[in-house]
Amino acid sequence: MAEVQQGGLGVKYSWTIRGKKVTCKKGGGGQTVAALWEADELTDFHDAELARATREINAIVDRIQKNNKDPERNLSFIQFKNRHLLVWATYGAVTPYDDDATIIKALKLKSK
Repeated sequence: MAEVQQGGLGVKYSWTIRGKKVTCKKGGGGQTVAALWEADELTDFHDAELARATREINAIVDRIQKNNKDPERNLSFIQFKNRHLLVWATYGAVTPYDDDATIIKALKLKSK
């Protein structure tokens, strides 16, 4: 969970399924910590109805996250084929795309 908080806005995560868990890793895309932007003012493209819906969705998401009993996971949206799914996501998976030192440490390989 700390990695997501430190990542801040603009940090992209990719998702993978490990067993029964969705695990997200920094880099790539397709996963977002669950929250929608709220606009400072109304516009033609984000009118009062959309602003109200956004506040309501964020309130629901916030309530669900606050009731989360597992500190190792975050409520997140993952994307597949341009549609989103709300999931509990954990973080810290090591993938073949990580740097050598990270992979060596995760696999507990001997140094030459």
